[in-house]
Amino acid sequence: MKRDMISILDFENEIDGTLDLAIKLKTKLKAGKKFRPLEGKHMGMIFEKPSLRTRISFEIGFSHLGGTALYLSPSEIQVGKRESVYDVAKVISRYVDIIMYRAFSNKIMRELAQNADVPVINALDDLEHPCQIMADFMTIKEQKGRLKGLKLLYIGDGNNVCNSLLLGAAAMGMHMTVCCPLNFEPNDEVFKRAQKLGEKNASKIEIVREPEMAARNADVIYTDTWTSMGQEAEKEARLKVFPPFQVNQKLVANAQPDYIFLHCLPAHRGEEVTDEIIDSPNSRVFDEAENRMWAQMAIIVKLLAPESVKKL
Repeated sequence: MKRDMISILDFENEIDGTLDLAIKLKTKLKAGKKFRPLEGKHMGMIFEKPSLRTRISFEIGFSHLGGTALYLSPSEIQVGKRESVYDVAKVISRYVDIIMYRAFSNKIMRELAQNADVPVINALDDLEHPCQIMADFMTIKEQKGRLKGLKLLYIGDGNNVCNSLLLGAAAMGMHMTVCCPLNFEPNDEVFKRAQKLGEKNASKIEIVREPEMAARNADVIYTDTWTSMGQEAEKEARLKVFPPFQVNQKLVANAQPDYIFLHCLPAHRGEEVTDEIIDSPNSRVFDEAENRMWAQMAIIVKLLAPESVKKL
């Protein structure tokens, strides 16, 4: 039976094992080991939104594993517009072994996955960004050796990245504080689900409005752009609301001395984060960007060739 990764919670009980696999893949392949369990396999990559990191990390990562990836641009395929979601899912499933979909809509993402006959990986939609969070957690684990019990501060817009971080942190027993302006909170259903899951895993999930208080004793500070793709019309209004939530030296002075700074990129330097922070010794944003590839490779192996891990 095929598996998908649409939400970070689709891997709820496998997050730690997948992170260990990603770290092992990174170590072994960088040391020159060949691991190509996907020889003869093909991945279809459907893009509705462009991305530097998503395309490169999936395409090169799939190639490392021995397979071939096909890029389908926004102009070439319009899921649910030029063809029904059902038809697109069924047709692509006849050609490829796995589908990566970077979408506008979580509703259409789920419809495509429901009708596809091959695994579907969510490479971003309007509700979640699970692959990014796996790379984030991989970076944290490399730096801190663990996730459980750490304090993660997410500051800024309560967007899809924030939503997936909440669910992932709760699943892993991390404490997570969201610090955002009024009316820019994460999805309410997601937040309540994360709190409930956090209760089970001794994970404190909260929203705090005061940035410096929210940053107190943080092990990880994470931010994202204040204006995401598709929100350009809101940029002027957002720039009036978000400046108090900038990650700068005054904010991070409240964190643990060995805190790490993360940002999923692209960054708008001088807006959500200062150069002083993103270029500091505490910043791990480029490790995090690289880890998109290794984390996604681990996810793909788990979905397509789990038995091959024994040979790694």
